[in-house]
Amino acid sequence: QLQAPIEPFLVENLVKSGDGQTGSAAVAEAYANLNAFFSFAQAFGSLVVGYFLDRFGTRAGFALNFIACALTYFILSNTDSMTMLFLSKVPGVAVAGFLCAQAAVAKVTTEGSERLVALGRLTSAYTVGGVIGPYVGGQLGASGDYFLGARLATAGCLLCAALAFLLPSDNHTSGKDEDKDQDKGKGKSSKGDEEADVEAPWLHRAVTVLSIVWLFLGVKVVTSVANSMARSSQPLILKNELGADEAVMGTFMSAQFGFGGFANTFLLAPVARLLGGKVSAVVRNCVLILGCGYLLLAAAYSSTGKQWVGLQGAAQIYPFVGVSMFLAIFQYSLGTSITANTTQLVPAAYQGTLMGIEHALFAVAYMVGPKLSVQLMHLGGICGVALGCSAVFFAVLLAWLLCYTDKTKDGDRKKVL
Repeated sequence: QLQAPIEPFLVENLVKSGDGQTGSAAVAEAYANLNAFFSFAQAFGSLVVGYFLDRFGTRAGFALNFIACALTYFILSNTDSMTMLFLSKVPGVAVAGFLCAQAAVAKVTTEGSERLVALGRLTSAYTVGGVIGPYVGGQLGASGDYFLGARLATAGCLLCAALAFLLPSDNHTSGKDEDKDQDKGKGKSSKGDEEADVEAPWLHRAVTVLSIVWLFLGVKVVTSVANSMARSSQPLILKNELGADEAVMGTFMSAQFGFGGFANTFLLAPVARLLGGKVSAVVRNCVLILGCGYLLLAAAYSSTGKQWVGLQGAAQIYPFVGVSMFLAIFQYSLGTSITANTTQLVPAAYQGTLMGIEHALFAVAYMVGPKLSVQLMHLGGICGVALGCSAVFFAVLLAWLLCYTDKTKDGDRKKVL
């Protein structure tokens, strides 16, 4: 997170020094390509790491993640070209700390409210670094050194890799999950059966997972495309259209992470109840609110809307930030509710594979989203991106209403909260 607010400026410097291009369009395209490349690495790596977690446990998964992180930041700290910057993303195939943490939570919590709250608090814990990192990184970048943050991150990741070996080992499932599977008729009757389940090939695991939760994963990946369009365009919008510098960029990202932590700790459960409790209602209502929210944002930042609302100069940044944070509440509720539900439905021994598939699909969305957002920004600026996001959410809403039938209502056996 130390490098997050610096990356658009670093890309701009490297593009200019590499081929002399200075236009914002060339920088935006290079930045989108970089994000898409990293997402490709994450998509492939998430599948591998998910299987790795099921076979070797979360302790080994965390160690692998932090070693890969250290390698990423070490290469980044020595970057002097766009080629090296792309190369620094290659170890991203094993950068999956949040995946490891989610898999660990799924293994040690019971389904329903306990798991939903735990997943929300996990996201909140993750945001601590997200609050401090971008702010500090923005201040460091404003001083002119775009690589100090990467050097500090390298040391921190190596320390975390060593500490990961102090974590308790796990036996692939918790006692709670074993009881849950037995209650559902999925429990294993012998040690040999358990070992066979643990050693099942990845393809068998993937087919089993997709046959159970295909609709929920489909909703998550398509809505993630819209979320990635919005998130990946935010630094470019703030920098190119709203005039933010490195320090402002870091402050915004820190505030965004901080609000995410607050929302996941204190608002996730109440919002889920307010939206209906059952996953079918939560998904439907979150998607509807997000579609309408981005439509209103598009209207406000259209040429007519800005004149009518009076958005001019530096004041343009505040409504954009405010609406982005408000909509983030429902993005978190949507994603976390789906994850809490899918982990109820999939056998405990396949939780790592499930998390890997979810994260891989999420990464695929982040391969598609940045490219789309750049094209939409060229066509219509903030208004164009917001309209694109709104269209995706309304399309998902229509598909959900058409496809969510009695055959897919197993997830409604229990309320999300």
